[in-house]
Amino acid sequence: MSNPWIYRAPAIGWGFFILYACLAPVEAISAGIDFEISDKVVHFTFYLVWVVLLYFGSSRGYRKSLSYGKILFYWSSAMVIGVIVEYLQMWMAVGRSAEVLDAMANSAGAVSGIIISRVLHRILA
Repeated sequence: MSNPWIYRAPAIGWGFFILYACLAPVEAISAGIDFEISDKVVHFTFYLVWVVLLYFGSSRGYRKSLSYGKILFYWSSAMVIGVIVEYLQMWMAVGRSAEVLDAMANSAGAVSGIIISRVLHRILA
């Protein structure tokens, strides 16, 4: 495809989904959900998928290689956004609380996303 933004659209959409899922009132998110899952697993998964989508979009479907600087930028951006979201949860009165372990799960998910992306790139390229 000639338009590289087509590849980036899933990552942009997932980023907005993360913001909504992490900043919406608890009642809006938990309505109708009856199973228990650790929120750390959810944070880890959100950021893992996000970084994989960012890598996929920037490499245009694993067709071009990415510099280590860009990979570091994606990881650090995910970390900064994760920390900002945690601070916003602390300041907003929507039934959320900020936790350092959530930020650590975000970071671990981002690192895992980079590792998975690099492995997928080598396999698929």
